[in-house]
Formats: sequence, structure tokens, C-alpha cells
Amino acid sequence: MTEAQIQDIYSRLDSLTSEVNSLKLLTGTIGTSQAAIAQIYSRLDTFAETTNSNFAQISRRFDRVETVQAEQSQQLAEILRILRDRNGGSGL
Repeated sequence: MTEAQIQDIYSRLDSLTSEVNSLKLLTGTIGTSQAAIAQIYSRLDTFAETTNSNFAQISRRFDRVETVQAEQSQQLAEILRILRDRNGGSGL
């Protein structure tokens, strides 16, 4: 082999080494990005679960409030009916 051929081989080897190092860096970056994305998705899942749970609790509370309001309305109607009956149907 001539000196020129050897230098060409070294030049190509250096080029390949540079490309491999670039690929390693890129692979590390992609891996880190994928890990970050996985963490984000995990946190979003947790957030969604918490939000759904909170929404369900709030819905149950509103249902209870509506039930209490309906019961109070019925009780008030009954009180007004009793008062009307005591006053001979003339109202208060």
C-alpha cells in the first residue's frame, strides 16, 4: 500500500469515527427526549385521573345539594299549605 492509500484509509476512518460520535450524541438526545416525553405522558395520566376523580366528587356534591333543595322546597310547600289551611285558605 502506498502512503496515499494509507492516508485515505485514515481519513475515511476519521470521518466514520466522527459520524459514529454524532450518531451516539443524537441517540442520547433522542433517548433523553423519549424519557422526558414518557414522564410528561405519565404526569398527564395522573392529572387526568385526579381531574376525573375531582369532577366525580363535585358532581356527587351537586346532586346532594339538588336533593336537599328539592326536599326543602317540598317542606316549604307543606308549611305554606298548613298555614293556608289554618287561615281558612286565605294565605298568610
